[in-house]
Amino acid sequence: MGQLDLFYPLLISSVLTFLFAFAVKSWVWMLISGLLIFPNAWYFSGYPAYGFVILLPIIHVMFAIVFYRYRIKKNSIDY
Repeated sequence: MGQLDLFYPLLISSVLTFLFAFAVKSWVWMLISGLLIFPNAWYFSGYPAYGFVILLPIIHVMFAIVFYRYRIKKNSIDY
């Protein structure tokens, strides 16, 4: 991404944190993954053919919500 050469480090770290978040079902790591992929998604959404890429971090947020609700449901006690 520009002069900083952050495209591949952000992409690789986002994929690794995404996989780790799925392995441990962590909503925090899923949000971190979404934050890491956001600059790449924002950069590619400027191209007309790839405008939908800006929605990619929303998928991460949706998974984070699912994992958060799963954690609450798992920790609740039914009487």
